Amino acid sequence: MIDVNIVTQKQLPAPENVLVAHVHDLRSTVITWTEVRAHNVGTVTYNVYRALAQGGTFVQVNTTPITVNRFEDHDISVNPAVDTWYTVTAVYNMAGVPVEGAMSRPAHYKVTTTDKWFTKINERNMWILRNTGQLFDLYTRRYDGEKCPLCTDDVRLRAGTYSCPVCYGTGFVGGYEPAYALYVRLKPVETYLGVSSQMFVNENSPGAWTITDTIIANRDLLIAPQGTIYQVLGVHVNQAAGFLFHTELRLKALDPMDQLYSMKRTTLYPKAWMLEGGDVLP
Repeated sequence: MIDVNIVTQKQLPAPENVLVAHVHDLRSTVITWTEVRAHNVGTVTYNVYRALAQGGTFVQVNTTPITVNRFEDHDISVNPAVDTWYTVTAVYNMAGVPVEGAMSRPAHYKVTTTDKWFTKINERNMWILRNTGQLFDLYTRRYDGEKCPLCTDDVRLRAGTYSCPVCYGTGFVGGYEPAYALYVRLKPVETYLGVSSQMFVNENSPGAWTITDTIIANRDLLIAPQGTIYQVLGVHVNQAAGFLFHTELRLKALDPMDQLYSMKRTTLYPKAWMLEGGDVLP
């Protein structure tokens, strides 16, 4: 137990002895630490932060102040290729204003496996992704929500037009939901002859693969750092021994004049979008 005797101290010391273990199942971890006490300043509470790398961005995982020196996290990847790091801070009220102390030394946790071949393959996959992959934005297609007031056909219960500026052909307002960024490695482009309503056209379908435990479905969107939007045409998940190795994707690069390029992106690019040619769309 750490005691703080100085009432006017503006910062509490970082909690010590942060330990991580799993109790119920591999998807849950229990984080414990040494209790911090401050005299005459009220109750000390805590915040727990999580990151996927020791030097990465730590995000707070508790939604309400923690009043004990224990926290259970129920959102952990069971993939043994994923590292999880935790850090804890102490918080107390000074004249009604919450003051947060320094972060503790990060504590490491990962699901272990004795399968050497699994570890080796995932090390290879992660090395390739981090060296030749790019950080794409994943946008998932909406299949429920508020119906589009502009083009939804109530008789056929589907969107009336692909070019709708409200639902983008999905039938639901917004069209697509921003998920998060993930590493994607593009493969060589496959060119094949497609048939339109008027002529034969060359279709370019680049392949790609990624490592993620997020479900990627057909018709979802992947947005490259350069601004190119790819639509997912096919998904194949490679698994062995019950573990996810990687997800293979077949993509289609959308025309820059496609209606989806005007979709508002609320996560990384809220005001403008850069195309490969350098043009800015409102």
